Amino acid sequence: MLENKWIPHEPTPKQTEFLLLTCREALYGGAAGGGKSDALLMASLQFVDVPGYSAILFRRTYNDLALPGALMDRSLEWLGGSRAHWNGMKHIWTFPSGATLTFGNLEYEATKYRYQSAEFQYIGFDELTQFTESQYRYLFSRLRRLETVTIPLRMRSASNPGNIGHDWVKRRFLTEGQKYGKVFISAKLQDNPYLDQQKYVESLNELDPITRNQYLNGDWTARHGGSIFKREWFPIINAAPANLKKVRYWDLAATKPTRGRDPDYTVGALMAEQHGFYYLLDIQRLRGAPPQVEA
Repeated sequence: MLENKWIPHEPTPKQTEFLLLTCREALYGGAAGGGKSDALLMASLQFVDVPGYSAILFRRTYNDLALPGALMDRSLEWLGGSRAHWNGMKHIWTFPSGATLTFGNLEYEATKYRYQSAEFQYIGFDELTQFTESQYRYLFSRLRRLETVTIPLRMRSASNPGNIGHDWVKRRFLTEGQKYGKVFISAKLQDNPYLDQQKYVESLNELDPITRNQYLNGDWTARHGGSIFKREWFPIINAAPANLKKVRYWDLAATKPTRGRDPDYTVGALMAEQHGFYYLLDIQRLRGAPPQVEA
């Protein structure tokens, strides 16, 4: 399904590798400029000529989705003037076959329940490390098809290292991925011939050393360290012991992010203790108004 009239340019070799995957779950990218958003959009369009096909592409916020050059804007550039119909109110493309491509966001943790009655054969996350693991895992419940349908079920993502989801994304795809059939396609700036690479490198060189290494080299080991605890001090285990004494404590904030404002997160940590050993079992993060925080 690589020859596709809805895709306006030829995929790069790395994008082709991504588009040919038959596994259920895959992550594309690592470095900035590797053609991540294009790869996700191309993959979403692979089966739009099949009646009944339904795809959705997520960014964390609507503003992220609607930025110039971002997924939704790019789709308008690719598909504008074609036989596909755009519903600007619902952010849905409908194709002559009846197939659909929807654009959605998951700004808050509870937003995931907005999609609890939906059904998709393709779900894509752009900048996956901006999402929580629980949001990502919940959307698997929307990945389904009728028994007679042969369209593959695909969960596809793209991301740079860093951000709030860095650790779970790294664990899921780089540390444990091969063992469980989750594929990571590493793509860097050099893999994208459509971009002015020299000028982009000059821009990336203005970043701090950690972020530059993440974006330029796709380095998942580069992290901004805290001043109290070092992540490398703590081993990651597959399962905590049974019968632990547990407590959750919340560091509260109650302000929604708005244009020009980047407020603190409400963060809840679930910890446990047994025989003098302490276990960090879960972290929840959100930025919302007081009623959302209370809920």
